[in-house]
Amino acid sequence: MSLIMDKKIRYRRNSMTACAEIRKNIPGDLFPFITVLLQDSGYVTISPRELTRPDWDRLNEKINRMGGIWISGQLSGHWSIPYSCIS
Repeated sequence: MSLIMDKKIRYRRNSMTACAEIRKNIPGDLFPFITVLLQDSGYVTISPRELTRPDWDRLNEKINRMGGIWISGQLSGHWSIPYSCIS
C-alpha cells in the first residue's frame, strides 16, 4: 500500500512542477490561445486553438527547448512534453 501512496505523491509533485514550469517558460500572452492538459501517462499536452504563424513559431521554439515535440494528427496536432523533461 505504501508503494502505491508513494507513487501517487511522486506523480502529484511532478504534475505541480510541470504546471509551474509551463507557466514560467511559455509567454503569458499565448495562454488564451492554447489548451494545456496534464496527462496521467506522464506527459503534458499543449494544443493550439487560434495562433498566428509568428505566435506558433514562438511557442514551438519554447516547447522544443523544454524537450517537447510536435505530433501531427489528421485534423489537428499538439505538442507533447514528458514530465521527465520538465521536472
